[in-house]
Amino acid sequence: MQNRITVVEALRKINAELRLLPTERVSLSAALGQVLREEIIAREAIPPFDNSGMDGFAVRMEDLTKIPASLRLDGDIPAGKNPVGEVKPGSCIRIMTGAKVPPGTEAVVPVEWTTEIKPDLVNINRCPKRGAYIRRAGQDVTEGASVVNRGTQITPPVVGMIATAGYQEIKVGRIPRVAVIVTGDELHLEANVPLPPAKIRDANGPGLAAQVLDVGGLVTGPLVARDNPDSLIQALETSQGADVLLISGGVSVGTHDLVKDVLVQLGFRRCFWRVRQRPGGPMLFGTLGSQLVFGLPGNPVSAAVCFLQYVRPALLTLMGAAEVRPPFLRAMLEFPVRKAAGLHHFVRGKAVRQAGGQLVVQTTGPQASNLYSSLQHANCLIHLPEDCVDPSGGQEVKITCLPWSTID
Repeated sequence: MQNRITVVEALRKINAELRLLPTERVSLSAALGQVLREEIIAREAIPPFDNSGMDGFAVRMEDLTKIPASLRLDGDIPAGKNPVGEVKPGSCIRIMTGAKVPPGTEAVVPVEWTTEIKPDLVNINRCPKRGAYIRRAGQDVTEGASVVNRGTQITPPVVGMIATAGYQEIKVGRIPRVAVIVTGDELHLEANVPLPPAKIRDANGPGLAAQVLDVGGLVTGPLVARDNPDSLIQALETSQGADVLLISGGVSVGTHDLVKDVLVQLGFRRCFWRVRQRPGGPMLFGTLGSQLVFGLPGNPVSAAVCFLQYVRPALLTLMGAAEVRPPFLRAMLEFPVRKAAGLHHFVRGKAVRQAGGQLVVQTTGPQASNLYSSLQHANCLIHLPEDCVDPSGGQEVKITCLPWSTID
């Protein structure tokens, strides 16, 4: 464990190097996945006027003291038409869903509760409650209220809410540009041909690029660097425009692990190397000029988990997100787990919620860092801290939900 730092120390050192990316204005149609740099204030009440929640008839309650009630049909109000008159005694007005209710309306009777007995006469067969099926102005949001907070990452519902508030352009944090570089002579990149002897297919390039896109980043690559300095230097030079360099493989202690030495030749400033964790112990972090550099292990689970724990929160911080890490949830461990002291373990788990609301979690099976399927089948990570030893079934543990998963 000598010279290795804790998970908490690694996060602290990374956070010390993070700076907000510039603010830019973008059209709302192009803002999905970015992070707001302004508060969105409602320019009008939402909805802006009392409107009908059903296709039906606007009525006065005093005309419905006896059911069925026959009312004179006195006009029609489609959505988008401003009513020109009020509901008069003994009459009703046909109204469509979303249409502005006319003055005097005390309820809307759904069309299913009525019978049109003549072109100008309607029978009301069921009496609504006062105010029924009228959506009041400002029921959702009052004029001048905060609709979306600064620091919110923009999802499809957020786009809809901002549009409803009357915005076409918004201020956001610039999207981080991330260069994904995978290393290794063993990588075989042709998908539709059999594997040559001693070669493997590249999971890290596509997998890490997908994680960058999932968090809202812009990907360069993935680029491939073979196990020689010239190839790695060429990939790094190609990535000079990136805000973040994400390198997988070549950061351990093998004779062909060249990433650290090549980076140093180019002016790399190391903040740390090696963390007391599993998977992903030989993780590297530092800066190369203005670029943040994450050197992730080559085993695909190690690379993916390190991204989740360190790179994803860093990218969200660069964009200005208010929430960068998933909340810890408490769950009961269903079966015992073998785990020695001294390392923080990120265990791939499958959590379910029991009928009483209790979360129960178990591992997805063997936890070797090359077993990518163990991450595919997980919906959470089980966090077992350094001082935890062989947790037993029934013990309470902390978990975090994976960003692409849900816990049923």
